[in-house]
Amino acid sequence: MSPEQFTGRLEMLASHRATVLPLGEAVERLQQGTLPPRAVTLTFDDGFFDFQQQAWPILRRFGFPATVYLTTYYSQLNLPVFGIASSYLLWKSCRPAVSLREITGEAASLPCATPAERNAIRAHLEAFAEARGWGGGEKDALLQRLAAAAGAAGADQELRRRRMLHLLTPAESAALAAQGVDFQLHTHRHRTPLDHALFRREIDDNRRALQASGAAAAPVHFCYPSGVHESEFYPWLRESGVQTATTCDVGLARAAEDPLLLPRLVDFSQLQAVEFEAWLAGAPALLPRKTRHGIRIG
Repeated sequence: MSPEQFTGRLEMLASHRATVLPLGEAVERLQQGTLPPRAVTLTFDDGFFDFQQQAWPILRRFGFPATVYLTTYYSQLNLPVFGIASSYLLWKSCRPAVSLREITGEAASLPCATPAERNAIRAHLEAFAEARGWGGGEKDALLQRLAAAAGAAGADQELRRRRMLHLLTPAESAALAAQGVDFQLHTHRHRTPLDHALFRREIDDNRRALQASGAAAAPVHFCYPSGVHESEFYPWLRESGVQTATTCDVGLARAAEDPLLLPRLVDFSQLQAVEFEAWLAGAPALLPRKTRHGIRIG
C-alpha cells in the first residue's frame, strides 16, 4: 500500500484510541486476560527494504511499536528475491513471448502476455534452478538473463538501484533494532519443509542469522511463510523454543486459542477503510472465520 494509505490506517488507530502494544507484551497479556480495550499489535512479514524506507518513519511519527518477521537468506545476500523479482520483470516485459534459449539454453519460447503465462515462466525458472541446486548468486545471474531476454533490462537496473525487491541487510536490521523495531522468526529461506530436520534447520539458521546481525538476542515468536501451517509443524516449533506463531487466518486473537495458531487481519491496499474500521470495532469477531482448513466459528 502507499505511504499515504498506511498513514491513514495509523491515523484511524489513533482516532479510535487503540492501544498498540509490542508483540511480546501483547501475547503475554492476551494469555493473562489483561489486555486493554482495542489492543492491537502491528506485524510486517519478510523484512523488505521498504519497511525501513517507508513504513518505519511513519510508525515513529505515531510512536507505534512494530514487529518484523524477517527471513534471512536474501537479507544476507542483498540481492533481489528471485521469485518475486522474476514476476516483476516478466510483468515489465514488452514482448509477447520469451526465448528460453537466452536464459536457460533450452530450445523453447514461452508466451508472456497474460498473468497465467508469466506465472508459468516463473515456475519453470524456479524449477530449473531448484533442479540444479542453485543458490542465490546463480539465481541472480539467471534473473539478469531473464531481464535481457524479456526486454526488461532497464527495469532490472531500476529495481536494483532502488532496492525495490531487496530485504533489509543485517546491518540495516541491526540499526532498526537499536531504534526499537522487534525482529522475529520467519525461516531462513522462506520455506517450511515437511521434514523434521529440514524444518528445524530453517528455524535454527534464521535464529542464528538474527542473533549474529544483532537484530534479535533471543527470538521466540514465529510467522508461517505465506501463512502455510501444518499440524506436523507445531511440535517442531515447540522443540525450537518458539512460543507463538502467527498465521494468515483472518480473525481476532483469543486467549483460549493455541498460541501457535494466532490469527490476524492481513491488511492490503484493496481493503476498504470501512472494513478496517469494522475490525477496530470488533464487529468481524461475531462472524464465521474462514481458515485455510475451512470455516471456524469464533
